[in-house]
Amino acid sequence: MVRDGRPCTPSALKQRALLALLLLSANVPVPAHRLIEGLWGSRPPQAAAATLQVYVSCLRRALDPAHGAANRDPRHHPLLRTEATGYRMRVAPGELDLDRFRTLTATGRRHLAEGRCQQAGEALGEALALWRGRPFADLEHSGLLGSYGVRLEEERLSALGDHMDVVLCRGRSHEVVDVIGELRELCAAHPLRESFHETLIRALCRVGRRAEALTAYTRVRGMLIAELGIEPGPGLKAAQLVALEAREPYGIGHLRCR
Repeated sequence: MVRDGRPCTPSALKQRALLALLLLSANVPVPAHRLIEGLWGSRPPQAAAATLQVYVSCLRRALDPAHGAANRDPRHHPLLRTEATGYRMRVAPGELDLDRFRTLTATGRRHLAEGRCQQAGEALGEALALWRGRPFADLEHSGLLGSYGVRLEEERLSALGDHMDVVLCRGRSHEVVDVIGELRELCAAHPLRESFHETLIRALCRVGRRAEALTAYTRVRGMLIAELGIEPGPGLKAAQLVALEAREPYGIGHLRCR
């Protein structure tokens, strides 16, 4: 976290976890019991409420040292306020990376739906560039943050899939070749996510590697049957037909972009 050009993220693990929990509910009061659950899970220490107040005080000093040095009322802290229902972190529009990511992702998807793949690629690329590794990678053991992290990673993967679709839609061979390796890694890391396998098959077809595309389909079909006892969904089956019939690997919704 940066304030007035100065890094102010606390170094203590629990204080960073508290900051993350407050930012995830930015501008909304978070009850103390919810923060306690997020920091310690279902077995908080006996003095959890008092310890939380200490963490809040330390976090306030980290966020605005001048406010604490002047002994001002903590309820009037410029960022972290105490309210009747809990604590509220004040964040201005556009200050939180997560909000920017969601805004850019929504913009990219709107461009994609309207057939503007170039603009969609730019917005989605800018959104994905905001990520630095897995969310809360060093805080996952701290109560609710692990589940929050899973949800945020799902948002990232969904945006990443859309961005891959945009690359395929634009049809520039060198760009498609560049993403094939990344798609293989994504398929290996998320083997049950059919959309990544579908995009990989279509990408291989786009650069004339139909045999590899059919091999990829056979592999994922076998895995789905062995692991889940199900056949591939409509998207994967359509991608197989693209490989079998040597058709252009574009979805109907992308015809306007060509």
